[in-house]
Order: sequence, then structure tokens, then C-alpha cells
Amino acid sequence: MKFLNRFFTALIITAVLAACNAGYGKEYKLDSKHNVYYKGDNVTEAQAKKLAEYLKEQKYFQDTIESTVQLVKVKDTFNINFVVDETKLTKGYETNFLLFGGFISESVFNKAPVVIQLTNNRLEPFKNLGYASPISEEKE
Repeated sequence: MKFLNRFFTALIITAVLAACNAGYGKEYKLDSKHNVYYKGDNVTEAQAKKLAEYLKEQKYFQDTIESTVQLVKVKDTFNINFVVDETKLTKGYETNFLLFGGFISESVFNKAPVVIQLTNNRLEPFKNLGYASPISEEKE
């Protein structure tokens, strides 16, 4: 009987933990400190992986800092949600995130539309920065 009680308790705890992250989407773990949650219209693990590798290459994902990003695809638009500390946010950071989104559009998603949002650690958006133009479009 004790075994059954422990088993059901473990099962309930597992279900609750899974339900907590279910709204975030599926998780792609680049490594122990960096992950990308992905969900939406035909978004794939390969796209999440490509985004994660790009973020690592551009040093957004740093070895000493745990970071989470969420990729949500709606129709043909990729929404990238960056977890940030709202208290440290300045106008310059917002501009940099939008510019970074343009590079991501160009380098990761073949110039597909990208919208950048800033979120808290529960991936709840608090600031929509809008559409990030691919870098090559800005030069034209």
C-alpha cells in the first residue's frame, strides 16, 4: 500500500510539473543552462535548434548565465519572446533587441517576419517591441 501511495504521489507531482510548462511549448535544450521553448503553426524542433545555436554563436546564450527564449509561430510570423529583467531595461536595450531580431530574421528564418517581445521569467509578455525588419531590408 505504501508503494501505491508513493507511486501516485510521484505521478501527481510529475503531472503538475509537466502542466506548468505545457503552456510554454515543447522544449529544446541546447545545454544545461540554455533552452528554447517552441510552439505554434508548424514550428519545428529544427527551427528551435537553429535559433538556439545562433543565440549561442552571437553570445546571447553565455556559459555563465541561464537563459530561456520562447519561439511561437503564428501563420508565417515568428514571435520571439526573450526573458529579461524588466528593472534593468532601458530604451537602448529595446532598440538592441529589435535590431537583434532583424539579424535573427535574416540569419535563422530566411527573412521571415519576426516580432520581438520581452517577457518575465514565466514567459508572460510585458513589452511588445514589434516587427524586426531583416537587416538587408533596412539597407535598401
